[in-house]
Amino acid sequence: MRRFIILCAAITLCMPIMAHETIENYVQVNGIAEKEVTPNQFYLTITLDTSVTKGKQEIDAQRRAMIDALKGVGVQTDKALRVADMSSSYFKRNTTLTAVKYQLYLTDAESVAKVYEALSDIAIANIKITKVSHSDLEQLRSQVRKEAILNAKKTATELAEAVGQSIGECFYIYDSNYNMGETRFVGSATALRAYKNSGDTAEEEEVIEFKKIKLSYSVNAKFRLL
Repeated sequence: MRRFIILCAAITLCMPIMAHETIENYVQVNGIAEKEVTPNQFYLTITLDTSVTKGKQEIDAQRRAMIDALKGVGVQTDKALRVADMSSSYFKRNTTLTAVKYQLYLTDAESVAKVYEALSDIAIANIKITKVSHSDLEQLRSQVRKEAILNAKKTATELAEAVGQSIGECFYIYDSNYNMGETRFVGSATALRAYKNSGDTAEEEEVIEFKKIKLSYSVNAKFRLL
């Protein structure tokens, strides 16, 4: 029994040394990957407000004019338009509706530009872009994350080869990412001037561009040195 206790004590004392030797025999690197994505999902809020004139007829007239204008630029209002919020004292004092907010979903920047122009022509100016995103955003995030760890492996391989060694298994990965590709829209659409030549004359047209969604990932990894 005494010999068994001594043997256990000896093993216990050696464990920190063995662990220390193992921990030292590795290379630690950061892997970074980035990708910019052109958004193809646009969420707009359109507010119809008759707080000055006050009257349901005015709201109805604005709504009909808005729907006609949207259909005129190719928007399928039955699918893309929905009521987001209604503000009315009717619900409290049985009076008239004074404001309605609609959410409009579009799939390209050109349609956003057309909607802005069409609604501006009928004096509806309270339009905000609340969010932009991409239909394959989750898949793109996964792709960029994988690229980050592959870049880490490439860097580890290069460092190991520089000192005449090679890398083994990856035994540690730390993913501390918080920038997952924010889809909330900050700011407004930027209107740019573009010109097309038609013979000797220049035709001016409005073009709207949106800031691309930036996916950025950084991972910390440890690889055994061989």
